[in-house]
Amino acid sequence: MAVIEAIATTYLEADATSVTFSSIPATYEHLQLRINAKTDYTHASQPSYGAIRFNGDTGSNYSAHRMMGYDTTTLGQAVTGNSEMYAGRWANAVPATLFGGVVWDILDYANTNKNTTCLILSGIGDEADIVSVDSGLWDDTAAVHTILIDQSGGSNFLRGSEFTLYGLNSS
Repeated sequence: MAVIEAIATTYLEADATSVTFSSIPATYEHLQLRINAKTDYTHASQPSYGAIRFNGDTGSNYSAHRMMGYDTTTLGQAVTGNSEMYAGRWANAVPATLFGGVVWDILDYANTNKNTTCLILSGIGDEADIVSVDSGLWDDTAAVHTILIDQSGGSNFLRGSEFTLYGLNSS
């Protein structure tokens, strides 16, 4: 039987540039982030997207693949050599009541014999109706003990955004 346990939750009572989970215990098989967020990004035709760094690593050690459906458009994309892992979609500042949902699986995060990989599912339901399926790689074998969650496009996550980190074990 699988076990999922909440490790920590951050609910923004005020706007914030990023959210960090630190001192993550190495006692789980996998981690999962569940995020309900929006940013102050105001670009009318494109939502801002999520970004993560592990253990403060700002080197060119991240890669990602994306398949996205956006309005009536589909998109496939691959990036390598980034300073953070881009994936998932947050909602923009307008409309005010809309938030983007993201589930970010961080697989084998404590296994120091292989690189850390991720699976990310996200969506925003509005006039654009966006669904994105992403995968990511952190090209490092260190155990993940700190996660910094950032966004691209805007300056801040807006008040009301919520971030929960879970630990998952198979028994």
